[in-house]
Amino acid sequence: MKAALILVALLCTNASAQQSSILYTGQDLFTRFNTDRPFFLAYIAGVADSQSGVTICIPAGQVTLGQMGDMVKQSLDRIPSERHLAADVYVTVTLGNRWPCNNKRGGGV
Repeated sequence: MKAALILVALLCTNASAQQSSILYTGQDLFTRFNTDRPFFLAYIAGVADSQSGVTICIPAGQVTLGQMGDMVKQSLDRIPSERHLAADVYVTVTLGNRWPCNNKRGGGV
């Protein structure tokens, strides 16, 4: 429940800054989970790579892309009312909550 509240707060905080530049929404990502799983996983990989060492510090070799995808899908399932917001926020918050970087400048990957 705490993670869901944090996700909602971060989604709402980032929504106004990202509304004009959203390429994919949470709903787009949710739909792609069932219709185009390779795209769904590639999107997650792209966001995870772009945030690696910044907001997401996943231990090397310990987590598969499929596991990350399952986590993001669960996040999208939990808060359907927020799926209109940016998909990258869902991915960043979901993975960052599980594997945060230990300092402001990032930690290792």
